[in-house]
Amino acid sequence: MNYDTRGALIIKILTIIGSPRGKGNTYNVIKKVEEEIIKLDKNVEFEYLILKDSNLETCRGCLQCLEKGEQYCPIKDNHEQIETKMKEVDGVIFATPVYVYNVSWIMKNFIDRFAYISHRPRFHGKRAMVIATTGAVGLKFVLSILAFEVGTWGFTVDQRLGVICPPGKILDDAKQKLIENTQKNIIKASKVFYNSLIDNEPPKPGLIGLISFDLQKHAFSDAEKDSADYQYWKNKGWLEKGTEYYYSVKINAFKRVFSKIIVKIWYLKMTKAVN
Repeated sequence: MNYDTRGALIIKILTIIGSPRGKGNTYNVIKKVEEEIIKLDKNVEFEYLILKDSNLETCRGCLQCLEKGEQYCPIKDNHEQIETKMKEVDGVIFATPVYVYNVSWIMKNFIDRFAYISHRPRFHGKRAMVIATTGAVGLKFVLSILAFEVGTWGFTVDQRLGVICPPGKILDDAKQKLIENTQKNIIKASKVFYNSLIDNEPPKPGLIGLISFDLQKHAFSDAEKDSADYQYWKNKGWLEKGTEYYYSVKINAFKRVFSKIIVKIWYLKMTKAVN
């Protein structure tokens, strides 16, 4: 959290827009979200990062960031500055249009450039909201993909907002109903996301989060001792016996046991497949 010169709490939100158009439908939806959140709290500051205008080159798939560490990436662009921005704010909104049932290529490249964070997460406790816009279909699928991917970075995705923006003409009554429903969804999503930002309680992990932790703990415990993943997890204390999650939090007993069973089954199958 940040404070102004008078000691008032300032909440900072970074919006990352993966639209090749820049300021199109996706941008307009985020502006409406900003308006609703500002109504709730005038001490909220928004910063916009439009990926098409950022210096972010395409990933080359050389694996240097995964095997040796992100500092060995041969690409010299603004990915370090973007990571710093995400660390400095209280919440991040990730937004993309739906392109052929997936995120836009710009958003996908953004995710690829930070692939190493999926192995070495660093945004635990930080809140996120994902937004997708479409002409007709694909919202649920794309929102799930985007939420899962940034979730592997440690973000807690508190809200998913999907908005239909028809490219052609629709009947006036249908258009009015769509506008009304969209506004209601924006108001609701904005309020939920804002409330999550002022909630100081560490978020409790879901089953997928627990399974992800247990899978990676198992994998990186057996990794080469000089690998970036092993060193990162070791330094964080996540490889220690008895460590059950990335941070101290009460975990549902059923979820804890079920997660470990799933991981054990997973590795038994992997062992059989390899042998």
